[in-house]
Amino acid sequence: MNGEIWTWDSVATASAIRAGVISSREATQSVIDRIHAVNPVLNAIAETLEVEALAAADAADAASVRGEATGPLHGVPVTAKVNVDLAGHATTHGVVAFKDAIAKEDSASVANLRHAGAVVVGRTNIPTFCYRWFSSNALYGETRNPWGPSLSPGGSSGGAAAASATGIGSIAHGNDVAGSLRLPASACGIYGMRPTMGRLPSYNPAQAAEKSLCLQIAATEGVLARSVRDIEVGLRALERPDHRDPTFVPAPAASPGLDLPCRVALFTGEAEFGTDPEIVIALRQAARWLEEAGYVVEEAAPPRMAEMAELWMALLYAECSGETREFMLSVGDGAFRKAFHDTAGNLPVLDAAAEHQAWERRMTIQREWQAFFATYPIVLLPTSFQPTFPLQHDQEGPETMAAIMRAFSVLSSTAGLALPSISVPAGMARNVPAGVQITAARFMDERCLAAARVMEGKIGPIRPIDPVWH
Repeated sequence: MNGEIWTWDSVATASAIRAGVISSREATQSVIDRIHAVNPVLNAIAETLEVEALAAADAADAASVRGEATGPLHGVPVTAKVNVDLAGHATTHGVVAFKDAIAKEDSASVANLRHAGAVVVGRTNIPTFCYRWFSSNALYGETRNPWGPSLSPGGSSGGAAAASATGIGSIAHGNDVAGSLRLPASACGIYGMRPTMGRLPSYNPAQAAEKSLCLQIAATEGVLARSVRDIEVGLRALERPDHRDPTFVPAPAASPGLDLPCRVALFTGEAEFGTDPEIVIALRQAARWLEEAGYVVEEAAPPRMAEMAELWMALLYAECSGETREFMLSVGDGAFRKAFHDTAGNLPVLDAAAEHQAWERRMTIQREWQAFFATYPIVLLPTSFQPTFPLQHDQEGPETMAAIMRAFSVLSSTAGLALPSISVPAGMARNVPAGVQITAARFMDERCLAAARVMEGKIGPIRPIDPVWH
């Protein structure tokens, strides 16, 4: 636990608070000071909660003095994504028109973090409506990648990843429906996990209507952090049952009946997706690490990845149609509209009959993946087939958008199948981080975490970085 408190992970911080080595106020003030030091150039934090956070830290310290039972994150400063409700603050979705949409209650995620004892120090930036893979909006501005001022941190949890990577909280809450946790983790050089859909409750009391079918089936909350153990602690905190989410599944914390190590399918995507050579190098190195731990790695392609990626994006955009689409386009900013139109232009248009058939096709592909997992319980893939893109890269036109969608198809395909996946910071490509992705069958989340722990043993500890802008 050498160095400033903001450099510690949540486990070390919580342990020091429980032991009375430090107070929650000291930990929280350390992170707030870090926000003041780096956020002016990063813009990872859309809203700093300094007064509230220090009050919560004082309350945590008072509870410690009274000897009250404490949660696993007691007194630990964390961040929450700005697209989830936090009582007394606006759930803006990065939209100027929603800047005064004050939430009266906490979302399921914020409530669970607080129940675990965490202190929410800030709310992290997102793209408008979380509909871009680039974290920028007209209300809060653009988040930059700490590895370079011209680089995107990914999206939609780009602010969360940039925050955790630079020491603004050890654990960052995020969510994922097409790669929004894993892409930013890869771009910023940290870990990011989307658990099996249903493992973590998700609900915003201020939502105007129920979530669409795609979001009900595959959108999940998740965690970004600089260590696997923090990922695990964050997941345990967020999985507390919440009756407001009827899709919540009370699954056991550890997947039952695991046989580890196991067979692993390695898919580099070189032939089909033109994976960047440096990403392939990182992927093969990660495969060797697993082999050294006893895993049996074989090159094998999971079924219909490109087809599933296009299918999932087409379903997402088909659901955002009619009055909903017109409203979003009317209140969203120009960059959002450009990205939305260029994405939609690269997708098949689904009428009601075609949408029905698409859901049936998804079930077929799910069945084929389940059969694949019977042979290979783990699949090792790139997190993205290409290195981190520049800021605003999705504004360059339909052809560029098609290339972006192809690079991220590994993310949207696994998300559309509602699979657990973790991005591990296993290498570099073009002098910036490049993650590898570990995916398993539904509710086999522990397989992902076990393989990530093996890799972490080779990678070593990840310390927060200062923005390395030359």
